[in-house]
Amino acid sequence: MENLAKLIEQPIENVEAYSLSYGVSAAVTYIDNMLDLTNTINRIMNHKGKGISPGDYVKIFIANRLSDPRSKNGIEKWLKNDILSTIYPEVSSQKYWNMMERFTERDIDEIWSEIQKKLKNMADFSKIIIDASNIFTFMEENEIAKKGYNKKHRYDLNQISYYIAANYDYIPYKGNAYPGNVFDSKTFQDILVDLPEGILVYDKGYNSYENVKASRGWKYIGSLRPSDHSDIPDLEIEKDFIEFKKDIYGMEHRIIVYKSESLFRREYKALMKLIAKTVDKCKEILSSDTYDKREKALNYLETVHLQETIMINDNIEINENKVDEKIRRMGKEILFTNIMDMDARDIIELYKKRGRIEQCFRTINVLDLVSPIYHFTPDKIRVHMFFSLLSFLFLALLYNKLKEIEGISLANVPDYLSIIRAIYIISGDKVKRKIEARDETSKKIIENLDLEKIL
Repeated sequence: MENLAKLIEQPIENVEAYSLSYGVSAAVTYIDNMLDLTNTINRIMNHKGKGISPGDYVKIFIANRLSDPRSKNGIEKWLKNDILSTIYPEVSSQKYWNMMERFTERDIDEIWSEIQKKLKNMADFSKIIIDASNIFTFMEENEIAKKGYNKKHRYDLNQISYYIAANYDYIPYKGNAYPGNVFDSKTFQDILVDLPEGILVYDKGYNSYENVKASRGWKYIGSLRPSDHSDIPDLEIEKDFIEFKKDIYGMEHRIIVYKSESLFRREYKALMKLIAKTVDKCKEILSSDTYDKREKALNYLETVHLQETIMINDNIEINENKVDEKIRRMGKEILFTNIMDMDARDIIELYKKRGRIEQCFRTINVLDLVSPIYHFTPDKIRVHMFFSLLSFLFLALLYNKLKEIEGISLANVPDYLSIIRAIYIISGDKVKRKIEARDETSKKIIENLDLEKIL
């Protein structure tokens, strides 16, 4: 307080002070100005008149998601302690719901299209990674909330699926939600619409004759399931990799097989766990009083594909040769590509970096950018997912502006922004504002984005 009093040259007893959250909302405004998103939304939504516009509401939503994710009721409460309250004093949950009802799928597509025009001038999208994820929800089944293969194994609940097509700097070029019971491969051709020319990298879940045919307008790198090409894992890799050509999905592809230590560790751990679990299960079956207990145990071995690895005679025995055979096949990543003029090592490195899309999904989950969802109608869910993916886009753009600052990561940008506050010092009719952050990294962010002048 003594330092604050000195700022306005008043005795300490004549000074009052209060503070508002500043960093996240100022940074969101910085990106909003770059993308011209608020104005773009208002133009597409044909907004006229006074009051808070659809673009304003989207901006407030993004700031809240990157700061302290709340329901629409909660946003009103959160806003009272944020700098945006000085700009938008009349936000209400009912107005939020009314505004969301105005967004149509056509509006969302057009807004994404305008965003993409801006993004092309901001970042390199010559290489794009495609992947999908899902979130479980406690809502009843509707057009978009359906049961499916849930990433967190909550098969008892309905889920909402969504995809992201992002560059290698985590920046999403597009993204969308779709029903939870739709296989990822069924959305692939929709994802390809309007993607820029370049190299596509995608996961096994998108493999199909139709999808590979649809992606022939691009260069692409994918991976094959060993179970679909059982002869390939048996090949010996003497050095780092082997490569050859093979007809798959209706055309000749370049096949590159390399050893992945991380994949080997995952597969080895899974096999050992499965064998131990299966042995215990077989012991349980054989200890029962049923007359066909041996047959039941053998049937169980078949269901887990260990009928040649675990043998049931007088005792349960493990065929070590079969275990060694399975281990020799482990850790081999099988890539297929239509790129014939690139070094195999470069193709392998491009595919290895596919993990960056997983980092996108992990960040979305950790920061609750998508969930929780407090809407129960399909239209509002789609709009909510659109706003949420825009939140991640803003985060990714901020990260790329700040990544040269030591200690900055994709997931911790909001933490450093949240430390930045606007301090208001009042004495009589004198008001002075100070943007304050006691953390050195946060101070560098203020300087890097020139945040003091944003709001």
